[in-house]
Amino acid sequence: MKKLLLSGTALLAMVHIAAARDITVAQSSDLRSNNPGVNRDGNTDGVILHIVEGLVGYNNSGEVKPLLARSFETSADGLTYTFKLRTDVTFHNGKPLTADDVVWNWTRYLNPETKWTCVKDFTEGGAAPVAGVKALDAETVEITLENPSAVFLGLMSRPECGYTGMISPESVSADGVFDKPIGTGPFQWDAWKKGEYIHLTRFADYVSPANDGKPDGMVGSKRPLADGVKFMVIPDASTVKAGLESGVLDTAEISPDLIPEFKESDKTQLIVSRNNGKNLFYIQTRDPVLSKPGVRRAMAMALDLDELAAAASNGTGEANGSMVSQDSVYFSETQKKRLPYDLEAARKELADAGYNGEPITIIANKRGNVPSFPAAVMAQAMMQQVGLNIQIEVLDYATQVDRRRSGNYQVISQSVAPRLDPALMYAFYVGDKDKNASLMWDDPKAIELMKAAHVEADPAKRQAIFDEFHELMLKEMPGIFLYDMVDVWGATRKLKGQPVWQSNARLWEVSVDD
Repeated sequence: MKKLLLSGTALLAMVHIAAARDITVAQSSDLRSNNPGVNRDGNTDGVILHIVEGLVGYNNSGEVKPLLARSFETSADGLTYTFKLRTDVTFHNGKPLTADDVVWNWTRYLNPETKWTCVKDFTEGGAAPVAGVKALDAETVEITLENPSAVFLGLMSRPECGYTGMISPESVSADGVFDKPIGTGPFQWDAWKKGEYIHLTRFADYVSPANDGKPDGMVGSKRPLADGVKFMVIPDASTVKAGLESGVLDTAEISPDLIPEFKESDKTQLIVSRNNGKNLFYIQTRDPVLSKPGVRRAMAMALDLDELAAAASNGTGEANGSMVSQDSVYFSETQKKRLPYDLEAARKELADAGYNGEPITIIANKRGNVPSFPAAVMAQAMMQQVGLNIQIEVLDYATQVDRRRSGNYQVISQSVAPRLDPALMYAFYVGDKDKNASLMWDDPKAIELMKAAHVEADPAKRQAIFDEFHELMLKEMPGIFLYDMVDVWGATRKLKGQPVWQSNARLWEVSVDD
């Protein structure tokens, strides 16, 4: 640990000397690859976000909007999407984006040799299988699907897919080997010193998509206001804290327990931003005790969800018992419903279900940036009041993930990364548990509704599906959703703008005073 800390301190000193007008941000691990959507993780996605753009992208409320496309239309049968490209877009090498470039990119992504993370989503058997991509003219692209899919555009916009970002064919060498990402984003690739930093420079010729002058998710105003961005690889939290306090780092994620300190400091500022991820208790509905919906409902009714969310989030979270994010365009009055906090009703549910004090174990981890352990401790105290025999087992995060994937658990206190379309969030939890043991809920009606949400494109009809799904979830309680995830970041007082969105650094429309 001492060696790691010294290494981080040395890196910080180097940044202070070399990159005074860059935005310097810390991240906990290095890039896995600079090839969009290939060999990626969350930190990798955050870097790539600044370099590449797709035809479409998500806005703040989870709607898919044009990005490199200036417009798109869907045929009446839902099979053909026609994209009109913007004429003001150039790659970082100065060449204009054309329809042929889009065809080249899609051909490359769908080629199994590319090893694109999302290839299964867009090929046979996937949620949005692509039948063909062709250029109708220099500014028009037509993408045909094998069957209608309401999540096609949302899948294209996912971080895991590298945002299906358009890169110049010159990103790949003549022998077919990927070299570097030559994208269209507000920042361009510069340097990567593995294990230490990634440096991007401002793309001077960048033009934002049509916007109202404000940042809006992946779309909206995207001006690169800084000369560059340096992503420092600093896994040690104490080094990050020291860097922010000294002003050597401009911004970074911090542990929630530092909230009071950063609030009160005259050197730093606290940045709190809700995202579409979920904090929840994942329940094994095939467990002999928890297979009874009455026991699961009793667990939910024993929780004072408002108190739990406030305490577990250090006052930054707001209770939400829905799978749909509070910031989603689909967060309706129905989505606001949750089972009441009612101890007597909980005890009656347990009695009716024949519960006799059998032990129920909540698996938790002690990672500092998620509420897994504190939420489990508070739930244990609250549930014990109605006679539930709750125990806690603390595991390292990797083991916890293995237990969930194998189905070997009763309850897991966990956090799930953002998925902006509710249908894509459902897909993480719902389906055939015999085929995928990591899934939480295999109720036939829930599966039917999830599949309908993947196909139905009409917003009003989708809302009805999501609302029916939520009502069914409240009845069956396959899991207990606590509150939407919250990003907690620190920054220097000199930083202006919002540097985080959906758990990723987002450093356009962000600057640092000299």
